[in-house]
Amino acid sequence: MRTMNINQKLQMVTIIPLLLALTAALIVTQLQYQSLSEQVLEVSRQNVIQHRKEELVNYLALARGAIEHVYLDDSLPREQAQQKVKEILANMRFGKDGYFFAYDYEGMALTVTGQEWRVGQNWMDLQDRNGVRIIEELINNAKSGGDYLNYVFNQPSKNGDEAKKLAYAEGLDNWRWMYGTGVYIDYIDEQTAELSSSISQHIKKTSVMTLFIGVVSVVVVFVSGLFIRISEKRLANRKLRELNGRIFQTQEEECKRVSRELHDGISQTIAAARFSLETAQLKLQHQDDATPELDRVMELIRKIMVDIRSISHQLHPGILEDYGLGAALEEAGQEFSQRTGIKVSVKRLSVRNVLSAEVKVALYRIAQEALTNIERHANASAVKISLSLSPGWLTLRIDDNGQGFEPQNCDISSKHREGIGLRNMKERINFYNGELRVKSLAQGTSVQARIPQSELRYHENKGSKGDSHD
Repeated sequence: MRTMNINQKLQMVTIIPLLLALTAALIVTQLQYQSLSEQVLEVSRQNVIQHRKEELVNYLALARGAIEHVYLDDSLPREQAQQKVKEILANMRFGKDGYFFAYDYEGMALTVTGQEWRVGQNWMDLQDRNGVRIIEELINNAKSGGDYLNYVFNQPSKNGDEAKKLAYAEGLDNWRWMYGTGVYIDYIDEQTAELSSSISQHIKKTSVMTLFIGVVSVVVVFVSGLFIRISEKRLANRKLRELNGRIFQTQEEECKRVSRELHDGISQTIAAARFSLETAQLKLQHQDDATPELDRVMELIRKIMVDIRSISHQLHPGILEDYGLGAALEEAGQEFSQRTGIKVSVKRLSVRNVLSAEVKVALYRIAQEALTNIERHANASAVKISLSLSPGWLTLRIDDNGQGFEPQNCDISSKHREGIGLRNMKERINFYNGELRVKSLAQGTSVQARIPQSELRYHENKGSKGDSHD
């Protein structure tokens, strides 16, 4: 499996939490919708049942008003009054399944509209499929002043099939009668089921819409990340090409410099040594004294050795590895002073085991570049080089008293003012998350390179061994 690069990892880190958040949102939404739908269904069911209860009370009030004048009329014989009440209750209907019934307190059926075959029989032990003793419970409710009862009973409009029923009963205590009515409430369950189905469809549509929005968001994030990756890759490639170009330019300039050093210095000296050797050879052939020419050759060879050592030192000073950055800066300052006549003072650290080899090379090259710029452009008479530790930072500072870049501060972040030397210094210091500050005034220029202390031995931990000197 191909290892993911950092951009792909960042994209995954962005998309995975989004997918997890989307999944969590869908789950929580489903749970909340389910809980809310159950509450809505229960409230709706209770409201309908409460409405039906109020209807039953109103029906009983109508029946009570219809029979009360007969029930309370003491002038009528009881049997005549009871017969008349039965007839009134039998003739009162509402809806296709609404009727009144009457039983005495012993459970004997007195009137059951539409089910006359029940009249004259005792139903005290009648139970529904759930074990509810229907007539007994209705009589008890009537005796207690009136109450509701839920049970299962045959429904006339459904060919006698059983259905849930809600009934209300009151008592005629003087006659020891119970009368009441009821409504079938199976339709409430059907309405509740339809409402539940409608809510479920709505929840499903909402979930699908939420999922669609989430998927679109993930796709947008993915495409945006891909676009950013491509843009960053192009930008990185462009910067890399620019950096390679600067590196090649720097290498070419360094090659030209070394070539000039070899041609103008060592090559000319070797040629002179050759001519002296040829002259000495001719004198020896004629048995003349060749000592002056041989002495001249020895002097030229010593000069060649010095030049080679100088070029080698410029390419990579051995003192940097042997004695540390401070000693290398002192030597570079002395050589610079001898070559240019500019006075150089160096303030070095007295601590050890601070810098890795890479950091020392980077700071040394920055100092070299700064001294080269001073020699070429500053027209200075004195230079100060200081290396110091402050809280959190290692600082290399090079100050001169030359003419400066211009009469105001110089901003190295400005590309058109930034020569290849400054770019090289900035890139070296940026590699260690450091800072390069260049301040140029009419009375001199200050170059300050700072590296965080956390980076001083970073590359040593990765495999390079740090020096034991500063």
